[in-house]
Amino acid sequence: MKRVTLVTAVFGAAALAAFVACADSGVSDGPEPVPSENEGGAPSPEAGPDADDAGDASLDPDPPRECTREGYCHTTLPKGLTLRGVWSDGAGVTWAVSEQGAILRYENKAWAVHATVTGPLRAIWGSGPTNIWIGGDSGLFHGEGGSSAKLAFTAVDTPPPKTPITSIWGASATDVWAAGNNNTFPILGRVLHYTGATVDDAGAVPEWSLEEVSRAPIFWARVFGSAANGIWVAGEWFNPAMGSRREVMIMRRSPGTNDWVQERLPQNPSLPNDPRGDFEHLYDAAVSSDGASMWVLGKTHGSVPAFAMATTANGAQSFDWSFGVTSTKDDPYFNAIGAIDTDRVFIVGDYSRLRTFDGVKWKQAVISVSKYPLTAPFYAMGGKPDDLWFVGEDIALHRDVTKIQPRAKR
Repeated sequence: MKRVTLVTAVFGAAALAAFVACADSGVSDGPEPVPSENEGGAPSPEAGPDADDAGDASLDPDPPRECTREGYCHTTLPKGLTLRGVWSDGAGVTWAVSEQGAILRYENKAWAVHATVTGPLRAIWGSGPTNIWIGGDSGLFHGEGGSSAKLAFTAVDTPPPKTPITSIWGASATDVWAAGNNNTFPILGRVLHYTGATVDDAGAVPEWSLEEVSRAPIFWARVFGSAANGIWVAGEWFNPAMGSRREVMIMRRSPGTNDWVQERLPQNPSLPNDPRGDFEHLYDAAVSSDGASMWVLGKTHGSVPAFAMATTANGAQSFDWSFGVTSTKDDPYFNAIGAIDTDRVFIVGDYSRLRTFDGVKWKQAVISVSKYPLTAPFYAMGGKPDDLWFVGEDIALHRDVTKIQPRAKR
């Protein structure tokens, strides 16, 4: 039997307060210094052009440029799609999924709807351009084919009880993970694992297994990991030891083991031993591209948008956490976080907020190619370090490092 260790309390029957789904999020000037719960760095101006770009846009009668000086390139989507997930192989083929059930493919500088399924889609991951997994309200789908243009997507059975799939991550084609929850009561969260096994001898039907951690009453929402740091899952639950208070739950399975153990998130150090400094809401969680750091985005009980970052110095035996405020309480929310390493971190959110962290401070990226700011919300990001994508409501930006230009000297 796989062991599930919870530091906080033993799961059992408990009266749970009504769950209200919350779609907020947010980011600040790095782990130190940490503002108090009533502070937080003021946001930089929204995603309009910088002075150079603004001047160019106002004087140049030609159509807007495709890319900003920071390398954020605009692409044209089919109308009326809200993208919730994106994946790129880093070699020219990019896939995305939408709330409208569309599966899109980007190739040769053009987006097209490749296929559609029933129900909203919320997650995508691939081991390569011809082996793609997608998930959403209708469950899991697998895309296979001789080329990316010929991929066919089919629904895949998973162990009951069924829930929407909100996150997919894999280490290889035969080591894929998925997570999701029912977003209602009684709480039902699932963590699924695929190891390459098939239901029949012909090898045509992938067989997913339900992880032991799914027995816990947790709204599992994210799964992520790395070869060095193992598999991590993140969600929300109501802690019976704290009067059924809502909290963010992080659990991990170390490499080479089957045991799940809880990782305790850091408090806001401005409020030591104060429940207001604990994380209440989870908005996103991810592993950096280099596999060395784990990132959590959410909000504290004091209503402060914040992030937590974990690294290890002893081969994943234990992890050191740092805490940072991402924005003020009244700022537009951030919805997703991603990192290349600890000095190249990205967060995206409402009103086209796209901010970057360089190891010292956060700044708003220049993503508008005209004199007008963008306002569409971003919901997800994905791709390789030199091939990042940021997607949302009728928007898909590609960060092309070859298009980055040095700022003009003043």
